[in-house]
Amino acid sequence: MKFFPGCMIHNRYPGIEASLYYVFDKLGIKISPLEGSSCCPAPGVVKSISEELWIELASRNLSLSDEDILTACNGCFTTLLEASSKINGVDVRHVAEFLYREVGIEEIKKRVVKKLPIRVAVHYGCHFFRPSKSKGMDSEKPIMLDELVEAIGAESVSYRHKFVCCGGGGGVRAAATEVANDILNLKMDAISAAEVDAIVVICPLCLHQFDVGQIELREQRGEDYDVPAIHYIQLLAIAMGMDVDKSGLVHHNVVTAELVEKLIQGEIME
Repeated sequence: MKFFPGCMIHNRYPGIEASLYYVFDKLGIKISPLEGSSCCPAPGVVKSISEELWIELASRNLSLSDEDILTACNGCFTTLLEASSKINGVDVRHVAEFLYREVGIEEIKKRVVKKLPIRVAVHYGCHFFRPSKSKGMDSEKPIMLDELVEAIGAESVSYRHKFVCCGGGGGVRAAATEVANDILNLKMDAISAAEVDAIVVICPLCLHQFDVGQIELREQRGEDYDVPAIHYIQLLAIAMGMDVDKSGLVHHNVVTAELVEKLIQGEIME
């Protein structure tokens, strides 16, 4: 299986990639980099300009592998999956649905060496399960990520606007930052009210929106949000024995000493 990192992971959150390789090594599943890959390209930007170019660039990435392709980004998942369906290419998998469907909740529980008893607000992100038909999802309100976080000892806390966009995708953050932060404000009000330790995402662009957007809301609007966001694969790696420092969490823009301490301590399994 080849891992397609996309742009955001390499450029902003390399801890996601390090965590992914750690987890798959522990699971005994061989993965290797998709050498020579480029931007997927982003579905909400390039596709709106030229669908033909979007498919052509995505198809080039797919042509680099004769194995299944794994991604940890919702946008990359959408682009490569749709391109693959048009050219009858390789299978494209998102790490969250792969872990859930192919590895399974019970197997993940067995591989956990340290439970992480924290309260989290999960955020799926729009491109992970929409459109549900092409993504093979049973519902517009999935429970997959909730079950994945509970498999490592965390509590998935229900909150208002759970399935609302974070505001970061589709070029909104780049082209209309105020609109992006209006949407984020709505999400963060609900998440803060839920009194959680962290926001768990499965997309680096969503992570960036929560991670950078909170700082902007603090500085520009006087909001006091301080809820770290972390990719699920980073959390899983920690639960499977990876040092918190090596997961990359400590290099995020929003990180609290309380969360780091809870993740370091955890609950060691017998």
